[in-house]
Amino acid sequence: MSSARAELMTEITNRIRRTNQRGAEMANAAARVIGVNSTDMACIQMLQYEPLTAGELARRTGLTTASVTTVIDRLEAAGFVARTRDPADRRRVVVAFQPEKAGPSIAGVFLPLLRSWRDLMTDYDERDLRIIAEFLGRVEDALDDEIHKLRER
Repeated sequence: MSSARAELMTEITNRIRRTNQRGAEMANAAARVIGVNSTDMACIQMLQYEPLTAGELARRTGLTTASVTTVIDRLEAAGFVARTRDPADRRRVVVAFQPEKAGPSIAGVFLPLLRSWRDLMTDYDERDLRIIAEFLGRVEDALDDEIHKLRER
């Protein structure tokens, strides 16, 4: 491997690490603005992608099930989430993000950043965007693998 390639790979690795850190800082700042704590914000962010059971939310956050129940109660009272029956298994209860209620306050915080990212993407052609999307997907998969390994320890 050439030294230029090695240096570029180190730079990309460092940028990914800094981006992860900045994402955590953004989430903490957003939590303050919308009036929740950082744990609540982490749960909101997870639930925006898919409904989860309280047990799965506890596993992903590392919180006890009792603590997660308290978080869910708070978020439900604030209108961010709702407990619903799992459509795939009516015996299970899942916690679902409520975009119609919570979306406006969260969008008000994150929409400017999302617009900024979209503006940045206009600098790249479709081929470049596909490469970036594939790379980021692989980074996400690597993170998932490492998270799984750490949880198994």
